[in-house]
Order: sequence, then C-alpha cells, then structure tokens
Amino acid sequence: MASAIIKDTMSETDQELSAIVRAGCFASEAEALREAVQTMLAVKPQLRVEAAIRRYLDGEITLGRAAEVAGVTRWRFQELLAQRGRYITLEARTAKELDEAVARIRRRRQ
Repeated sequence: MASAIIKDTMSETDQELSAIVRAGCFASEAEALREAVQTMLAVKPQLRVEAAIRRYLDGEITLGRAAEVAGVTRWRFQELLAQRGRYITLEARTAKELDEAVARIRRRRQ
C-alpha cells in the first residue's frame, strides 16, 4: 500500500514538472529541477552542509571547496567533520624538503 502511494506521488510530481515545462515556465525539466534544488537548499541550509560533507568524503571536492559550498569557514567545516567522527590528517614536508624548495625558488629568481 505504501509503495503504491509513493508511486502515485512520484507520478503526480513528474506530471506537475512536465506541465510546468509545457506551460513555458522553464526551458526544460533539468532547468526546473536545478531551480527546485537551489530553492530547497536556500530554505534548508543544513542540506547544503550535508551535501558538502558527502561530496568531500566522496573525494569530489577539496576541504576548502566543501567549506565554501557549506557556507562556513574551513575550520568550522573541520569541526562539523569531527562531530561526525571524521578527522583531517595533515601531512607536512620535512624541514629539509622545505629548505630545498626555498633554495630552488631562490635559484630561479636569480
């Protein structure tokens, strides 16, 4: 019974979307869906945060870009990840590697 209700609802939604496009409100269903998602994210900003976290964890975007998408600072984004048990591990070059890189830059400038 529940699956029939969901199917009817999805069918109704598909029909409404199609009618909106046929009425000339949007050039395509894809355009209408993009606007619908943007509106949803504006009304429910937490969904934007969740999407940014998922995209970051899936390797689609960098930490900095994910923070930007979420609308928070990079540090706040790291806190949000930590609250979910995800911690950022930073790798740093050794002092010797950094000194060598600086020396290469200086040589190029001369």
